[in-house]
Amino acid sequence: MREIMGIWIIRWNFNKANYSPGEEGMASFWMENTGENPLYLLDLRLEFDFGTYNLESISGKVSPRENKFLGNVSLSFPKDTVGRKIYTLKYHMHEYVNNSWVDLGFYSSDKQYFVSIYPTPLYRVFISRGLSTEDRAIGDPIAEMIREWGFETVTVGIEVKIPEEQIPEQVREEIKNSDALIAIATPRYLDALTGLWRTLAWLNDEVGIAFGINKPLLILKDKRVSLNGLPSYLSELKQVPVIDFDPYNLDEVKESLSRIMPEFREWIETKRNQQFFETLEKIAVRGLAVFGLITIISGIAETLLGSSKK
Repeated sequence: MREIMGIWIIRWNFNKANYSPGEEGMASFWMENTGENPLYLLDLRLEFDFGTYNLESISGKVSPRENKFLGNVSLSFPKDTVGRKIYTLKYHMHEYVNNSWVDLGFYSSDKQYFVSIYPTPLYRVFISRGLSTEDRAIGDPIAEMIREWGFETVTVGIEVKIPEEQIPEQVREEIKNSDALIAIATPRYLDALTGLWRTLAWLNDEVGIAFGINKPLLILKDKRVSLNGLPSYLSELKQVPVIDFDPYNLDEVKESLSRIMPEFREWIETKRNQQFFETLEKIAVRGLAVFGLITIISGIAETLLGSSKK
């Protein structure tokens, strides 16, 4: 990347194309002086939407017609930040004219640049949500926020389209093959008895399937909705995390996800490791069983051979 400003050019690059939340990156900087007088750069900073990095170590004098390496700097990215993060470059410049340094003031980059911050590894998550236009107006932006946190999302009826008669079996298989389930509870109907808004019935069913096979669960609930059935039970007992959100202010969802997603991903990783070791144990038990069977068969064969010789 480079920033051209009249008689100087500032170049920089990062040591990686993509970073994970909480990872430390490194940036390298150069400055080329295309003018006739010495220049001095200082007070360089990178301004992101989540904060500013003051790069005090990146400064120095650059002689006329010189292309100078200014140094490397380490940047620690926040653990709760994901996505394509936009930033601008700002700095202070002086020029040496007639035996004195002239303050040229502060400069900001004309362009916006970005750094990609995405978690790894990529997990597969089943999203239980409505398919109506009203539901998708809320669910689609939230699904994109979830994908930013390193998830491949799947919903039967959106990513997976099948004949209606195959839906129950396909839902079960998709949940089984996913690492976790995230439910987006949007209003579906007004309960005539209680006067409360309820969500789609499929959400309760899909949460039940995931809970039955011990999948990590997260529920995002429109604040107008009153949960019932298993989701309500799990929420009241605090067995699953629940995020209440305002459908007219989805930026709050992004903030809430940034707080909960690091721990949710750790939950998934723990389950994966547990399943891995359980699989190893099963393989070991089967191996011992086979070894024991072979030993028994060998013993019988030796006995029979010994009898035939007699």
